[in-house]
Amino acid sequence: MGNEGESVPVRTFAVRVRVVAPWLVGLAAFGVGAIALDGFERALAVGAFSASCFGALLAMSQVRRAVVSMRSWMGDRENALSTFADDRAATVARQFQWAVDELVRARAELRKVDAMRAHAEAHARSVLEKARQDNEELRAAREKLGSLDASELDLLRAKIEQIEQAFQEEEHDRRVAERRARAAEQRVADLTRTLHLVATTVATGGDGAASTAGRGAPLLFDWTLEYDASGHSLRLRSTVADERPSKARILDATGRLVAESAGGRQRHPADLLVRIPQSVSVAVESGDWSAFGLEVELDGVWRGAALVDRAEPVIDAEVMQPRSLRVVS
Repeated sequence: MGNEGESVPVRTFAVRVRVVAPWLVGLAAFGVGAIALDGFERALAVGAFSASCFGALLAMSQVRRAVVSMRSWMGDRENALSTFADDRAATVARQFQWAVDELVRARAELRKVDAMRAHAEAHARSVLEKARQDNEELRAAREKLGSLDASELDLLRAKIEQIEQAFQEEEHDRRVAERRARAAEQRVADLTRTLHLVATTVATGGDGAASTAGRGAPLLFDWTLEYDASGHSLRLRSTVADERPSKARILDATGRLVAESAGGRQRHPADLLVRIPQSVSVAVESGDWSAFGLEVELDGVWRGAALVDRAEPVIDAEVMQPRSLRVVS
């Protein structure tokens, strides 16, 4: 190890000597020529000596610059390789940690599977034991049935039939009670709707309340719900031919005015067109008219009105317009 350490400076010095020796020999020759020669030869020798000195200095500076550049490049390369080695080491460490975590997870899953297998085996044993007990009970029941005579079997069948009949009667009574309850709920809903309509008619106030009092049943109107680019419209048509109201309005539960028909000319003289907001449109589509009330002006008197309750939608093709969508509920 000591000889190897001492050989490096020796080799470096020998290399330097071999590099510098040609320049020294040339300079010595040109220097001797510049001293020994005369005339034109001396001038040539002096010029050659000067050029050799300048070339030697330039070569030494270039060699030094090359050495410095090489050292810088080697340093950068060494740093890059060191960083790459560190990254690779970190990657290998992470992969090793991931492998260890996967091994731990696999062992945990294996323990879980072993526990599930043990539980399944215990459950299978319990099922087999229960099946054996059921077989024994079935054998005992067969032996007991075999020991019974015909009269006891007939009595047992009669009891079973009575139990089945009682169950069927109870089921029938339950269904009847459900039908009655649904019918009662429907009647209550109809009565509530009627009472709300009457209360809305009475609570409108002013000339509306005075005019609607004592008028009897509300007027029925067939209707069509229309949609266009500007909003929703409710078209009303009286179900009685000789009754043609001039105006229509919609009130909320508190008697406040929500919408009123326009006084313009309609396509059909018997129709009333009311521009309605989204809330009224939703109520008309859903069939739940309990939150609103409808009134029409007939012969200068406001009277309560109601919409025809249709089970299926009706479409009036005569009032359909191009580039407009009309949905009837």
